[in-house]
Amino acid sequence: MSIQRIDAPDILFKRDEFPRLVQQRLREYPHGFADRRQEIQDQEAMGVRISTSGVILLLRFSESNGYEIILTKRSAHVVQPGDLSFPGGHTHALDKYRGFLIAAGLLPCIGGKGLSEGRRSADREGFRIATDYLATALRETREETGIRPRAIRYLGALPSYGMVSFRRVIYPAVGVVVGPFAECLSWEVERLVIIGLAQLYDPDRFAWIRFDVPDDIRDASGRSEWNFPCFVSGQGREREILWGATFNMILTFLWIVLGFPIPDIPGDRQVTKEIPGNYFTGSFRRDLKEGLIREKKK
Repeated sequence: MSIQRIDAPDILFKRDEFPRLVQQRLREYPHGFADRRQEIQDQEAMGVRISTSGVILLLRFSESNGYEIILTKRSAHVVQPGDLSFPGGHTHALDKYRGFLIAAGLLPCIGGKGLSEGRRSADREGFRIATDYLATALRETREETGIRPRAIRYLGALPSYGMVSFRRVIYPAVGVVVGPFAECLSWEVERLVIIGLAQLYDPDRFAWIRFDVPDDIRDASGRSEWNFPCFVSGQGREREILWGATFNMILTFLWIVLGFPIPDIPGDRQVTKEIPGNYFTGSFRRDLKEGLIREKKK
């Protein structure tokens, strides 16, 4: 079954115009960082620990494909191996100091009109929170991929994304890579995966991902089947499956910037994800199981 196609907008192929549109739309759409921080503080006052992280949706321009997103494929040495993610991670102590310098314009290694507009914004608290997590994302991006902050222009921030089962909140920044960069991957990254934004306008690439989970995780969730919407990029050995938090944040980005219509996915269009033996292990398995039990009790 095929769904009616919608042509990818021409602006995705315009080097200068698309970043300006992204910046404008993100400026107009409230990310709500200050409200989210207050919610976290209220939860922690009741003894509930919430972890936070900063990531960055990185765009780059290709003469043949238009604008693309740079993702990392998690290596076999980290939790959730094989999944696609934005560069980023948990905050370090110095990130808040670097965030202060970025907000004040005292760290020349990162630029972009999104920063200059943020400094003029009435939401000064939200901008400071955004720059703290931007500092985290930039540090992690360099560590994971080799892309230096000076090669990135900041365009703005997306709304925070809550992962309820893990009691985790992600603060996503958006930036564009200007010029070539020297790829230098850390042990956490198997390889970079590039997905053209125009590909996301092909409804036949959307499917339901199905995979088997351990019995204790299935029992904790109360679900007999684990199916999630996903996007399939490439074919054969180059096939990659984009799903979960990263998938949802990309769709949010496209909806805010372009009013992207998320397609209805036929129920019988399914793909199977091979789960490595170390996928559901350690603290990831424990936290997931505990989170699913909490959700089932609500």
